[in-house]
Amino acid sequence: MSKNDISNTDKLSEDVDQALSKVQDGEKIKLSELPAVPEINKILQAYPDDKKDDIELTRSQVEEIIKNTKISTFGVNNTLPMICKNDECQFKSMCTFYKMGIAPEESPCPDEIMYLDSMVPQLIKDMHVDMENYLEISMVQEYAASLLDKRRAERMIAQEGDVKEVPVSVVQQTGTVIYSEQITPYMEIKDKAARKLSILRKELLATREQRAKYKLTDDRDASTKAADLKQRFEVIKQREDSNKMLEKQNLDDAFEKDINTDA
Repeated sequence: MSKNDISNTDKLSEDVDQALSKVQDGEKIKLSELPAVPEINKILQAYPDDKKDDIELTRSQVEEIIKNTKISTFGVNNTLPMICKNDECQFKSMCTFYKMGIAPEESPCPDEIMYLDSMVPQLIKDMHVDMENYLEISMVQEYAASLLDKRRAERMIAQEGDVKEVPVSVVQQTGTVIYSEQITPYMEIKDKAARKLSILRKELLATREQRAKYKLTDDRDASTKAADLKQRFEVIKQREDSNKMLEKQNLDDAFEKDINTDA
């Protein structure tokens, strides 16, 4: 898996394109009648056996399901962003999409998707994440989730401040309400997210140190690796040539010994 796979999941495989090539736009077809490519089989396997033959979808529906499956498996854009509430969104005063009248109500928030699209690949690069290591991928996903929590809390603080006045008591004689300043819950959310981010960074570092300890990673450049492989090949070749010469010598000695014995 490449470093862009965690966020770049829009492109369908050639097998899927070929399987759907004869399905016209708007036409529904039974999923079980399509060629048995892995992505389509994966959808069918999510249904009970007695329901599989009844599933009819359009080409666009099949494509959407496959794309969402990829996103859910490798990325974060389909699981972490808030669902857009349009007029009911608590961040609408800060949302460019809402101000432009293009907020996609009931769909994942495009503002948060764009934030993740810019942050996740950078996290993968900065943390030198091994994209074949599910543990490290899941850490990046958790890290992205905590970043979103921190960002949301900071945006609420920007709108409402970090403290608020809370009524704590009433003077019965006068009816005067006594207020006290308290830290908003958004400050607690922000601090909690920051602590989690710190823990995740340490865990990822520890994972990398563990891999390095047991020599499970190879961070050398390509030319160095190639030179090392060539050197290893030469050593192995010399060893094999030496063994062949030794075997030949042993055979020659044995043959000569047999001749002398017969004589």
